Amino acid sequence: MAAEVLTRVLPSPVRRARALLMRAAALYDAPGSPLAREARSVWPGGFRGGAAWMAGAMAHVRGQPVRAVLPGAQTLGLLKYAFALLAAVGAWGMAVFLGLPHAVGLLLAVPAFYAVEVQGLFLFPLALDGAAHPWRSARALLREAGGTAGAMGTVLVLAAVMVFGGLAGRGLVRCWCLGCLAVVLWYEELKA
Repeated sequence: MAAEVLTRVLPSPVRRARALLMRAAALYDAPGSPLAREARSVWPGGFRGGAAWMAGAMAHVRGQPVRAVLPGAQTLGLLKYAFALLAAVGAWGMAVFLGLPHAVGLLLAVPAFYAVEVQGLFLFPLALDGAAHPWRSARALLREAGGTAGAMGTVLVLAAVMVFGGLAGRGLVRCWCLGCLAVVLWYEELKA
């Protein structure tokens, strides 16, 4: 009962993130699910390993094979996060330039990072599905997901679970994978 009341009063992006994370946890933690076992073996591969795990997650969700190798995964990941990091550093630098305290600059860096990072929210699933122009397709799908502002709220909740869930003792790899799996589930919803 309390969970139902809380769900009704939470903002829409938080409700969406909560629903996606609950579905992701049910899939990840299900008896016989290969997702946890496979997650531990792909982490040393960087973005290439992450893309391979995401392909397995997509295949698990769909119940059919997905292209498991993404040759440009390292480049896609490095570009996506380099742009996001540049935005964060730029926001922090601008705050410092304007004479604001460093703490304010750091607070501005977080939304700047995610405003850019969310542009590639569906980049990896689209690339795994063979999109001819994954960056352009990711932007189009982001518009369907509510645009930058609409998706950012959900992404911030997913990111908080990915980063802080592990620190709270829920397993760093598990929490990271739940966030990735939530993005896969969101992607599948938008495609349907």
